[in-house]
Amino acid sequence: MEQVIVNLITNAVQAMGEGGVLSAKLLPAPSDQGPMIELRIADTGPGIPAHVVERIFDPFFTTKKDGTGLGLAITRRILAAHKGGIWVESFPGAGTVFTLRVPAAESPSL
Repeated sequence: MEQVIVNLITNAVQAMGEGGVLSAKLLPAPSDQGPMIELRIADTGPGIPAHVVERIFDPFFTTKKDGTGLGLAITRRILAAHKGGIWVESFPGAGTVFTLRVPAAESPSL
């Protein structure tokens, strides 16, 4: 999960370039599959064009000069392995929000 968060924060910082606001919000998210945890990572970068949003989770797709196109593909696979998922909303000129959901861990019995 550390790799997931590092990938998303790195992408957000790179997208904002010279500055901006990066925020993270963690909250419970009830679902049909039981209790989930939702993490929203948002940036105030330029946003992602719609034609790019459609492909950002594809392996080897990148818009970066030195990118491999594997960061978000790996992120999605890690979340799927944890029975979770990832979604993106992007707003041209205003930023991008990635929403991650994973099952909530059960508290150990004392």
